[in-house]
Amino acid sequence: MTLHVLHVFGLARARRAAVTVQYPEERKVYSEGYRGAHRLTLKPDGSVRCTACFLCATACPAKCINIEAGEHPDPAVEKYPMRYEIDTLQCIYCGMCVEACPCDAIRMDTFVHPRIWGYQREDFVETKAVLMERSRVLQARGRDALMDDLQRAYREEEEGIVHPSPANPVRT
Repeated sequence: MTLHVLHVFGLARARRAAVTVQYPEERKVYSEGYRGAHRLTLKPDGSVRCTACFLCATACPAKCINIEAGEHPDPAVEKYPMRYEIDTLQCIYCGMCVEACPCDAIRMDTFVHPRIWGYQREDFVETKAVLMERSRVLQARGRDALMDDLQRAYREEEEGIVHPSPANPVRT
């Protein structure tokens, strides 16, 4: 009964000072189970492993995955994703797409944070090319390469360096 009364008045909790992270000088340390940026895994020949079965899009509770299937030029392969997009503004990073994929074509990497800045909605839609490039970087330079790229992007953002792209044209 005494513990209940202490809980009611908030006295049973230990008093801790609030922790403030001095962003952007300090970065928050992610937990071991953090689900970060998506990537499409590749076959040894460099093509995407996805078979456009739509199981990831069906399992996604946020409905943020859009796939357009096409016939593969190789008759031994039934179909492949002509277009594969993930809207990161809608994504809740639950990992259901990763669990639903029967061929291990999509992964969410721990300690890799997705891009979180942009000027238009299109800047947050990750295309098939972007998702495949993460796998190429990971294979070529290792896991830390993606974090190095992210740190470089943060530095460029702080210095005001803007890289023009079709989705992010330089405004004058």
